[in-house]
Amino acid sequence: MDVLVTGGAGLLGSELIKRLVRRGYSVRSFDLPTVDFWRVYGLEGVEILKGDVTAFDDVQKAVRGVKAVFHLAAILPPLCEKNRELTLRVNVGGTENLLKAVKEEAPKAPFIFSSSVAVYGRTASEEPPISEDHALSIIDNYSESKIQSEGSIREAGLKYTILRISGVVGAEFFELPDVLQYRADQRVELVDRRDVAAAFLSSFERNEARNRVFNIAGGGTWQMLGRNYTQRICEVFDISADREYSKDFTWLDWYDTYNSQAILNYQRIQFDDFLSDLRKVVLQLYR
Repeated sequence: MDVLVTGGAGLLGSELIKRLVRRGYSVRSFDLPTVDFWRVYGLEGVEILKGDVTAFDDVQKAVRGVKAVFHLAAILPPLCEKNRELTLRVNVGGTENLLKAVKEEAPKAPFIFSSSVAVYGRTASEEPPISEDHALSIIDNYSESKIQSEGSIREAGLKYTILRISGVVGAEFFELPDVLQYRADQRVELVDRRDVAAAFLSSFERNEARNRVFNIAGGGTWQMLGRNYTQRICEVFDISADREYSKDFTWLDWYDTYNSQAILNYQRIQFDDFLSDLRKVVLQLYR
């Protein structure tokens, strides 16, 4: 069974592809010709397709005959905030291209979309957790692009699942940005990339996920304040936790993941598990 993953060369896309392959699916990994597909090169059952979601001919070829579409390709923060026109052209126009192609070439294929909790806007003044029925609010280019894309998906008449994903982290060495993307006193709930990939896979395999919207976040052990998250990460990296934080509240918060966990059963990695895996990576670097 062929399935398509757009953004398949990226960190999350490649993690999803590896899980799909282990489940016995054959996968088309679609991404820009300029990116490196090294994470999925050589995997049995993976076909690499180079193209652009803004080019209809490219996506039409990519979706032909597939049984499911996982749409992860997008311009992400902070790059998306530098160019609104480009962000909407790729994130919204690319999604609409893909929807049109699926309707023509694979109308029975479930369309599983990587959205974001950014669609809720700034929620720091509200009582947590933030649920899927919360009003949508545009606060930046990224949230605007995801809100518009969700609307296009709902109107397309295809089977869909929309995953509103919180901040994604992976157990690998990374540099903290010069200015952290949250306040020190802000509620934050991130999620391990492996759990997000598991949520995507379940969204395809479970019929109960059809035509549903789910929050995807780490769960209770990941719910903390920004300063606490930063402190724990800096302890693992053995660096100073004296960082510069955002002056304003951003769109991160604590989320209601009862529905997503009940149906998708993806929250496997507790925050301490993530820190343990991250610590192993750091120790390997300094051997």
